Amino acid sequence: MSAPIKTQVWGSEPEMFGPRHEHRLGLIMREARRIREKGRVLDGAVGMGQLARRIEATGRRVFGIDSSFDAALYVRRTSSVPAVVGDMTRLPFRTSAFDAVTTGETLEHLDDDAAAAREIARVLRGDGLCIATVPALQMLWSGMDEFYDHRRRYGRAALRTLFETAGFSPVRAVFYGFPIVFAYDLLFLLPFQMRRARGDTSSDRGLQSVARAGRSRLLVNLVRAAFAIDHLFRWVPFGPGLVLVARKQ
Repeated sequence: MSAPIKTQVWGSEPEMFGPRHEHRLGLIMREARRIREKGRVLDGAVGMGQLARRIEATGRRVFGIDSSFDAALYVRRTSSVPAVVGDMTRLPFRTSAFDAVTTGETLEHLDDDAAAAREIARVLRGDGLCIATVPALQMLWSGMDEFYDHRRRYGRAALRTLFETAGFSPVRAVFYGFPIVFAYDLLFLLPFQMRRARGDTSSDRGLQSVARAGRSRLLVNLVRAAFAIDHLFRWVPFGPGLVLVARKQ
């Protein structure tokens, strides 16, 4: 009988690194050029603050929020980004406070993602921008989703409807990650995370070696260069993830 799968507490572990994570941040930053110069940006589920710091470096004023106290505290201690503990479905900010909201791999963790979409719309000014990434396609559900404590994966139409109902238009949702990222997830990331979920990482030298490799800037850049091949296949309506770009009406 196999060991039960443990779940990861989102944002509470300082292990958000590696080529997959860097690739996703790059996708969001590519869209972040649409944000008004010197605008106010909320990064929802700020995590370890990598995205917030990169957006801040472009001249925007960035704020962070996370449900994890450890994540918010880490960001406050390691950056100039103000970060608070809070709920994406009940954002503790005034209406029309921000020019943009970014949120990477967050909505799939929430029981009420529709409430989060409405709250994002509420805190955005009239033509404010939302940039989000989510895991795509329920058919790709795996033990890795259980490990990350996901509630769902998204189809493109469903994701667009979620934000259109919340008051966004136009809404663009684009698949990413086929075929290279998809193969990386299937052949490497899934087995690695399942081994991590079922074992004791502190005594597993193999897992520790992979974790060290994931912090190698050279190795990360080489793998990300391979991920760039996926751009040639962006017309294919398939992939492990979706990038959403939506503007408030």
